[in-house]
Amino acid sequence: MLNRPQLRTTLFAVHGGVSLACGLAVLYLSLLAANPFFSAMAIVIALVLCGAAITLAGIADWFAAAETSRRNLQQVLLYALAGLCFVAAGSFFGFSSSATLQILLLLVIAHGLIFGALGLLSALRLQHKGMDAIVIALFGLLSIAVAGWMAGRIREWTDRSALVWVGAYLCLVGAKLFFFAGDERYHALHPRRAVSAALPSNK
Repeated sequence: MLNRPQLRTTLFAVHGGVSLACGLAVLYLSLLAANPFFSAMAIVIALVLCGAAITLAGIADWFAAAETSRRNLQQVLLYALAGLCFVAAGSFFGFSSSATLQILLLLVIAHGLIFGALGLLSALRLQHKGMDAIVIALFGLLSIAVAGWMAGRIREWTDRSALVWVGAYLCLVGAKLFFFAGDERYHALHPRRAVSAALPSNK
């Protein structure tokens, strides 16, 4: 069974790879959408692709739940519930005829706001304030800014511009998760030394 740092590293890497691959594919599909003949087909493929990517992320969370120690029930439930939500959303986009690009945009906006806020909260709670906290906070702020900007202009976009922003956001998520995976692995290999309780006095 994987220990917690290994589990987190693997989970971040899997989600990051899926997000980045999906984002690049959606950006490519946005180029096809410039041609009216391929536009409808590109949108359908993008929705199915995003559905598959979300489903894979959910399956990764289920594996994480299976690999988590049974003594940590809270973490098992968190991974299992996240996996259920991802698989349900992925199935909706992949197999439902009612899925639209507008719904995908709303999901991206909600993701940006929620996970951006969680990123800022994580940065504030880090015991060792440093470059890690700064980068996490910047990712959080960028996610919130992009999500807010998308929400403000959602009614103005064509299908192609919507695909561009969905693809760009997914690439941002992939880059963020790869950073988290690398950071988690680095700190697993190089544990932070405990800060000594005896601080130098001012004499």
